[in-house]
Amino acid sequence: MRVNLTFADYVDLGYSSVEADDFVVLARQAQRAVDSVTDYYYQDHVLADDPDQQRVDAYKAAICEQVDFIQATGVSSSYENGDDFNAITVGRLSLQPANHVTKDSMVGGVCKEAYRLLAHYGLLYRGRGSDLYVATHPQKDV
Repeated sequence: MRVNLTFADYVDLGYSSVEADDFVVLARQAQRAVDSVTDYYYQDHVLADDPDQQRVDAYKAAICEQVDFIQATGVSSSYENGDDFNAITVGRLSLQPANHVTKDSMVGGVCKEAYRLLAHYGLLYRGRGSDLYVATHPQKDV
């Protein structure tokens, strides 16, 4: 996996929650999550060649937001959130997952802040060329 965010980028975009020593591991985890919701757009396209600098900055900022989210919560993937239950009550016993707040702050495996950035700049597009479209619309023989 080609890493698309450096620590210098992280700092230049105004983020400061993570130290340089911890950054590399967190950035890889964050980029994996962001790439999964962008359908790996910047794994298939060269980031430096993108003429839309706002889209590039939004992608990098989304990774930064995800880095900070992982640092703050310790949750780096959707399966770390546990089961889908919100709460269960049996008699006087009531159980609620400890990470319930974290789960509510994620959309598609990324934090809401990252998701909003990606959506605003069109990086969540799933049109005709997407894997989902191809998988759900059979090809017609010509």
